[in-house]
Amino acid sequence: MNRKALIIILVVGIVLILSVAAILVIRISSHSTTAVSNLTSKLVENQIIIADPYANRENDAIEIVKNLKVLSPDYVDAYAKAKANGKNTAGIERTYMTIEELVNQKLLQNKYNMSFLKEPEWRALHLDTDTGDKQIADAQYEVYLDYKDESVVVGPVWIVDVTTNRVIPRNDIAAVFDRDTDNYQQIDENFQRGENVIKAIVSHKFDNGIDLGGVFLLHFLERINKKGHENDSIIGWTVMHEFKDDYSAYFQWIEKDEIQVAKFKFNWKSKSLTPKGMLAIDLIDIGDNMKTIRSADIYPTSYKNDLNIPRNARWSNVCKNPPQESKAFCNAFSKVLEQQEFITALNWLLTNGKDDGARAIDVCKKNKKCNWDIQPTDNDNIFKISYIYDLNGRSNEIRFLVDSEKETITPDDKISKWAYWSVMPRS
Repeated sequence: MNRKALIIILVVGIVLILSVAAILVIRISSHSTTAVSNLTSKLVENQIIIADPYANRENDAIEIVKNLKVLSPDYVDAYAKAKANGKNTAGIERTYMTIEELVNQKLLQNKYNMSFLKEPEWRALHLDTDTGDKQIADAQYEVYLDYKDESVVVGPVWIVDVTTNRVIPRNDIAAVFDRDTDNYQQIDENFQRGENVIKAIVSHKFDNGIDLGGVFLLHFLERINKKGHENDSIIGWTVMHEFKDDYSAYFQWIEKDEIQVAKFKFNWKSKSLTPKGMLAIDLIDIGDNMKTIRSADIYPTSYKNDLNIPRNARWSNVCKNPPQESKAFCNAFSKVLEQQEFITALNWLLTNGKDDGARAIDVCKKNKKCNWDIQPTDNDNIFKISYIYDLNGRSNEIRFLVDSEKETITPDDKISKWAYWSVMPRS
């Protein structure tokens, strides 16, 4: 056999060996795939699904909150008063109440001036913790006590662990149910932030110089003169503390017999304001698109607008050192002028959104046709305080009833209510 024939036989042999090897690999691979597939199917068929041991515990979470015993507000207030006066607090009897008892006694409505809140409803939300593709069973729930303020839902929120019964307030409204002798000052200060949130929002200035409170007044009071809007009215602001520095602020009004709500997000730390939804965005757009105008000034010339100095030091008239018979009068008038956001809103309102509006008020004041008026009532502590303005031959006034003892202000006519509740939190 020659050399060429041997090479041919060798090549054919190698090809045959490789072909047989390839067939074996395919068969083994096919068999393995089938085996793995069968094994996977068998595992799926026999899969053991472990139920979440903390699921469906909403009612348990709610009951834990309801039955939580806390120091009674009367005890904490008595302790705070004694401490402020330098008296011994040891003799004050510690008393406790459950959160459910506090709810039934209308703690928020009666103690925290939230009489507008309607009867609440309890609900709970299970907090499932997700970690990547895995879902880990979680024993924690959020428990809500939902109050309604017209079309807005607000109220306390607690975090509850249904295994340990631990309860943690998630927001400031929940914290007021759990004031104690160590935290009452901080809790009360935090709760008062709601009013300052509204002040910060309505003081938000646009590039044209006007602030948001002025935008609201100019926009809504212009519209009530249009057909179909004669009965429109403002409900006002409601603030809901969400978590840490985040707040939701709701501005409600009635338009053509329907309640409208503009929602804003506000961060206490950064003071950032974010409109949420078309109604809030529209109001911001109105402010952005208003032309630049100068604000009027309705502060009395005898009054210095500086809240950092005592009341009597702000005056250059009789209220600087008032006799006894004038103290209530001066106190009531000072209370109105201290509402800086409200007075600022009135300043914008009286311009009527026109370039020469502020100049017209200046002329009106010079002619003594724009001025403050204070009248006594049958109650020695209550005064009717008005700002009277005569523009274009028409006399108008914005009226309030002011209690100098309780230091409360009640708008006394339609425009006053619009002006006041455009810039003040609900009460």
